[in-house]
Order: sequence, then structure tokens, then C-alpha cells
Amino acid sequence: MKPRKISTHTHKLSKVAAILALLILLGAVLFGIYGPKIANRLTLLAGMPLGDVVAFVMDTRIQAIYLCQQQQDEPPLNTADKDEIISSILGRSFHLPDLTKAGYRLRKVSRASIPGAPFHSAELVYQSIPAEIGHWLVLYLAADDDQYLSFDALGRARQFTPSLLLLEDIPMNSADQSLVMIWSDGSVLYLACVENEIEANKIQAIFAVLQD
Repeated sequence: MKPRKISTHTHKLSKVAAILALLILLGAVLFGIYGPKIANRLTLLAGMPLGDVVAFVMDTRIQAIYLCQQQQDEPPLNTADKDEIISSILGRSFHLPDLTKAGYRLRKVSRASIPGAPFHSAELVYQSIPAEIGHWLVLYLAADDDQYLSFDALGRARQFTPSLLLLEDIPMNSADQSLVMIWSDGSVLYLACVENEIEANKIQAIFAVLQD
């Protein structure tokens, strides 16, 4: 009995089927790894990552402090109408922490252009009391309409809520210990740029009172 010949065409089909199976398996593995991350990135179309906001304040706070330093001889800011000015900028009410309890006085209030709220954000520059201590604090306020996103340890996006408090490093060089504290009251996003962890702890204690 002569051995039966197997068609070369059949061999080709088997190889194609094997390659397709491997590609499908590889695709499933890659989707399992990168699928959630891709989905998270898609949510950014409807939100503003807080990382972009931190990058903004990291640059602008230095200029804000520099301008105030150049105006040291000007009379103290009349803060009697600051609440009305800030409310008109934000277009809503807000809860400004009393930073005099942390040893700061307000030097300047101006309009800012925070990512996510470019026409409804404010910049407040504070100087330590007494000024000889040399500390500066820049507080940014932005209208919060649930557009800001934070990310967990797995890189998953989530809406930044009033129950969260973030503390991020914003160093300009290896010797810089500057930090930004980020919180929200549900209507306004607050970003307090401070010079070190000690100053951050003072602000956090005041923020804790606001939460009560």
C-alpha cells in the first residue's frame, strides 16, 4: 500500500491557522495589559489631569513671587474687598482659609489662567509675617465643575473629589523642597504652593478645620 501524500496546501493552511491563533492570543494579552490604560486615557477627553495643573503652577508661582518682591515698597494690599474680587473672578462662592493663622499676609490678588478653568481662576500671593522670615505662599483657586482628574497607583483616572487631599513635589532644582497642596470643596479647586513640608503642615491644619 502506497503512503498517502499530504497536500502542501494543507500544510500552508495549518501554518496560517497557527499564526492567527498566536496573534489572537497576543492581542488578548496586550489588551489585558494596556486596555484599561487606553480607556483611562480616553476619559481625559472629558477631564483635566491634575498633573497638568501642577505643571502650570510650578512655572507661574515663581513669576508671581518675583513680581511681589519687586514691589516690596508698595503699601499693604487693602484686602477689605478681596472676597468680592475673587467671587467675581470665579463666578461662585468660595471658602478662603485664614492664612494669617499660619503666619502669612495677603500681598496680591489677580486673575489666573488655570488649566481647566482659564477664565475662572485666581492667584493669591502671600508673604510670611514678619517679612524677614522670607517665606512665600501662592494660592490658586479655580472653578471646579468636576472636570479635574487624579490617578491612583495603577494609573486609573478618577474624579477629584472633596474627600481627597494631594501633596505633590514641585522642585525647580535638587535643593528645592517646594510642595503644592491640592484640595477641593466641591465648587472650587485650591492649590497652595508652599516652600517646604513644615509650611505645608501649617496649611493642612487650617484645611482640616475647614473640613469639620
